[in-house]
Amino acid sequence: MIRSPDLDSFVCCAICSKIIAPPPSSATFHRIREYRPFRTRYYTHRDILEIGADIQKKQQEDKEAEIQERIEKMKAELWSQAEMHKEDAVEKALKEAAAKHSAFVQDLKQELEKKLREEVRKAKAEMQRYMEDERKREAEAAEQRMAHRLQCALMECAREKMQAVAEARKQEREAALKEAERQYRKHLEQLKEESMLAEELYRKSIEQLNKEKHHEINIALSLRQKEDQIDTEKHLKAAETLYLDEMEKVMITLKAAEEQVKILTQKLEKMTHWKDSLETEIQETRQAFQKYIDATFPNLSPGQADFILPFRKAFEQKDAPEKAEDSDKE
Repeated sequence: MIRSPDLDSFVCCAICSKIIAPPPSSATFHRIREYRPFRTRYYTHRDILEIGADIQKKQQEDKEAEIQERIEKMKAELWSQAEMHKEDAVEKALKEAAAKHSAFVQDLKQELEKKLREEVRKAKAEMQRYMEDERKREAEAAEQRMAHRLQCALMECAREKMQAVAEARKQEREAALKEAERQYRKHLEQLKEESMLAEELYRKSIEQLNKEKHHEINIALSLRQKEDQIDTEKHLKAAETLYLDEMEKVMITLKAAEEQVKILTQKLEKMTHWKDSLETEIQETRQAFQKYIDATFPNLSPGQADFILPFRKAFEQKDAPEKAEDSDKE
């Protein structure tokens, strides 16, 4: 048989493709074996499958009935236990409610007594505060009346005082004006005298200051002239020393240049002498070679032997600048 994907049923074969339940139990197989000699040999394949399905269905019904019976028993037990717990819980709840009610009543009584005492205390405090406020208002009214009377008396005194002060100030002002006029005239006279003295002192101090400044300027000018003269002499000496040093350096350089010119002149003379000797030797060699050509090839016309001994132009071109240099040197 082929197991189906749900793993609870099987496919019989690839021909009929009928889905069957899992194999029966061992008891079912035992009953099938008992009836085998009489019935199973004539059963077809389909009948066997139907018998197995009926047996499995009956087993499932038996199991369901057994499970339902157990469920009913459990329900009955649970209901009985629930009734017992319910009665106990109701009795316990009644006791707790009675205890809570008595405690609540007791707390309520205590709270009412406490509130009553608090209200009495508040009423007493309110009456005491009211009496205290009345006493304060009476005292304030008396103080205000006394203050008003005192203020009126003070205002009267102040008015009389102001009149007396105004009269005294008027008299003092008149006396002060007279004294101020006298002091002003006296002060003007003193200022005139002091201004004359100040002008005289200022003129004398200016003259003295001019003399001192002229003297200081003359001294500073003479000192400056001496310093300038000393600085000039120092600069002249330094310039003379520097000039002598430079002249000495120039003379040394000139002597070195003359020595170098002499050496170059000697080298040039040697090279000129060597060139002249070389030119003479070349001319002699050419003459000898020309004689050899003339003796060897006497029948050659002029110009045919130039490829053997060509005409020398290089020395003639080089001689011209050398002559120009000699003329420049002279």
